[in-house]
Amino acid sequence: MRLEKRSAYCSTPAIICGRLSLRHSRPGDRLGELLSLQWSQIRRDEIGDARWIVLPASKTKTHEERVIPVSSDLRAVLEMRRTDPKGDQLPPAAYVFGNEVGDPVRSVKTAWRNTCRRAGISDLHFYDLRREFACRLLESSADLHDVRDFLGHANIATTSRYLRSRPGRLARALERLEEDKFAQSPQRPEAR
Repeated sequence: MRLEKRSAYCSTPAIICGRLSLRHSRPGDRLGELLSLQWSQIRRDEIGDARWIVLPASKTKTHEERVIPVSSDLRAVLEMRRTDPKGDQLPPAAYVFGNEVGDPVRSVKTAWRNTCRRAGISDLHFYDLRREFACRLLESSADLHDVRDFLGHANIATTSRYLRSRPGRLARALERLEEDKFAQSPQRPEAR
């Protein structure tokens, strides 16, 4: 299956990998960052809504702290996962994408394989979601430096290797260039 079809299917809420919701999680994060995320890393605003995820240097590949905004979709998933089966709030040391009582999950390989098999998707790796996230972020007119920061790359050259331009993005870039060129061209004198 081509990536465009696979990623379109993966954008639906139907794909769930174990306890990790792929649509509502942060597909730009590394799997290890997601699986090691603890409730103490979630920063909330004055009314208690999750607003930021703080990834300490000890949990990032680049060994630098990252602070990432929480989307409204992820905020909803966090609220659903905030309590254990008895309805008690999970402690700060519990894992956000752990099991139902907040214990860590070390691997989602079997759950991922089974989920993809049931969905009829072949040759899709969890890592593909990171590249897809980066491409969509760039297509939404995000700055390349912002894409780099979301992905946690130390070097923008790494981010550039990640991204592939799509025909639609190229067409929009050409249209913007033509609009700018037309706007900057000197006015033609009126014909007499």
